[in-house]
Amino acid sequence: MAQPQVPIDVDPETGIWTTDGLPMIYLPRHFLVNMQKGIEAAIGPAAYREILYASSDLSALQWCRAEAKTHGLTPVDTFRHYLKRLSQRGYGQLDITALDEAAGTATVTVRHSAFALGYGPETRRHVCYTFEGSFAGGMRYVLEMAGRAGEPVCREVACAAAGHPECRFELRCDAVV
Repeated sequence: MAQPQVPIDVDPETGIWTTDGLPMIYLPRHFLVNMQKGIEAAIGPAAYREILYASSDLSALQWCRAEAKTHGLTPVDTFRHYLKRLSQRGYGQLDITALDEAAGTATVTVRHSAFALGYGPETRRHVCYTFEGSFAGGMRYVLEMAGRAGEPVCREVACAAAGHPECRFELRCDAVV
């Protein structure tokens, strides 16, 4: 079955690409993987993971807010739409495999992760932490719209680059005291 096409508009005067009114940048997969490897070599995976988490969390939250307005989606459908768009853009095949909105928990599975494929299974470590902040930001949007306090936290618990059949992420909501 053919995947629906991602709408891309290119402004003829500026060259700016947009999808649903949001400015986009189209990059080859190896660019992102090589950038991650280079930053890891310079500052270490742990430091990069921390920096990336915060920026990805905020970016996902902003994206979800904008897309919900554009498409009139429910919060959970907005989170699913976010993963669909990431899938359509070549990051892998992303699916919410479990979600409990009331508890603020979820499991997200990524098959054919661009990062795991770029590093290869011989890497023997988790490399798809790039997604952690993004998934937390998507869950943050769901909780925000439900009026629920708490801090969504996401961790990669399995990675194809570490020899697992797919990448898996677990989200939980830490209570705000």
